Amino acid sequence: MTLTSYLSPLVAGLTLSLSAAPLAADAVESHLSFLVVETAQDGTEALTERAEVKPGEVIHYVLSHENTTDTEMQGLIIAAPVPEGLTLTTDGASTSVPAVFEVQADLDPELEGLEWSTLPAMRKVVDPDGTLREEELPFEEVRAVRWSLSEGLEAGEIALNTYRVRVN
Repeated sequence: MTLTSYLSPLVAGLTLSLSAAPLAADAVESHLSFLVVETAQDGTEALTERAEVKPGEVIHYVLSHENTTDTEMQGLIIAAPVPEGLTLTTDGASTSVPAVFEVQADLDPELEGLEWSTLPAMRKVVDPDGTLREEELPFEEVRAVRWSLSEGLEAGEIALNTYRVRVN
């Protein structure tokens, strides 16, 4: 499968907001890149550029957002989808600025739509006898990730965020 087939839904779903309001088009310069994680027999990793991926391989996404204004931006939220055919991995999520990392999934069958949660995310499950119980959310159920910046992004500063997904 080509990496670009996983890139289009990612770019389409990439969102950036400031206090829940969309940003002006020229306020932030954004870039998305991706690399394939190759692991050697000794466990060391190398990030490589490739056009093709196979089931089981890991893609490392890098999102960068530069504040191109002359003032600090407060309340910045950076979100990106986990496209169909990919599963979020437990490693690789990072940020260059203080932020709260969350995942989005169907966490409560009594609520319509998807909800956000920090990790470990818990979901409610209805057992066959009707009993409601909580269990840890399987990463296969994650539909998006986001970083809510804890501090302002200074003028000219770049927020660098990464996450990894495995090809199903």
